[in-house]
Amino acid sequence: DQFAKPEAVGDRLFELGKTLRFESRVRAESELCVAAASVLARATFLYKLKDLSEAWGMTLPKGAGPEVIRAGRAFVAKHGRQRLNEVAKVHFRTTESVLQSG
Repeated sequence: DQFAKPEAVGDRLFELGKTLRFESRVRAESELCVAAASVLARATFLYKLKDLSEAWGMTLPKGAGPEVIRAGRAFVAKHGRQRLNEVAKVHFRTTESVLQSG
């Protein structure tokens, strides 16, 4: 998936001193190697999410809906907001909803 403007991603890579040919395109999964990498990345994500859920003693759902917000609030209540970055992408808008009282 293409989540950012290609120029922004490329610029950031080069800021970090990386030298490579960067190519970004929509529907790159039509290439076998990209499709395979996507499957492996998804499987790893799901396994790691399961591991995190077990380690923290609570279900950590994927996504950004009401279930995630409820789980995030439960996590913060149990472990504190300072630990949220250990299990969540805190730069996402969902974090704002989690941290609002509700």
